[in-house]
Amino acid sequence: MSADFSLSLKGLRRTQGAIREFSFQAGFPESLESGLVTLPRDKDVLVEGTLESVGDGVLVTAIAYAEPDAQCSRCLTQFTLPVEADVQELFVYPEHGQEYEEEDVSLIHDDMIDLTQAVHDAIILDLPLIPLCREDCPGLCPTCGADLNTDPDHSHGDVIDSRWLSLAEWGKIT
Repeated sequence: MSADFSLSLKGLRRTQGAIREFSFQAGFPESLESGLVTLPRDKDVLVEGTLESVGDGVLVTAIAYAEPDAQCSRCLTQFTLPVEADVQELFVYPEHGQEYEEEDVSLIHDDMIDLTQAVHDAIILDLPLIPLCREDCPGLCPTCGADLNTDPDHSHGDVIDSRWLSLAEWGKIT
């Protein structure tokens, strides 16, 4: 089952420039949704990166790999959308928290950091507003709704604009 996005800082020296690599899989407690894209709560996200000691805390630099379910905005087909989101977040030690009150930084609690919000935000920002199953998806027929991916030669013949029907009939002998 899914784990959480917490990381222990034990083993990472507080010396500026100390680095430790990490990799883990975790899932969000709730489904992540944005328009036609959904990352179900039972799908894990792979997070790989480094922890780097900096003056007042730890800088996390990582990549989050996820495979949310998506619906093509043109043809309505369901597909899996691979996402690689860059994550970068500064976590400061509690004794330096007041120095960063007006900045958007997270605090380190009990030598632990929680990457849930940082990973969540990075994935949401990386999701397309208009997901497509493929870049050249032709979509659906505007007349009958047929999927033009499966029937690219689909046609209804020459269609006359209804506003011109009377004129098209003009001059025909009945």
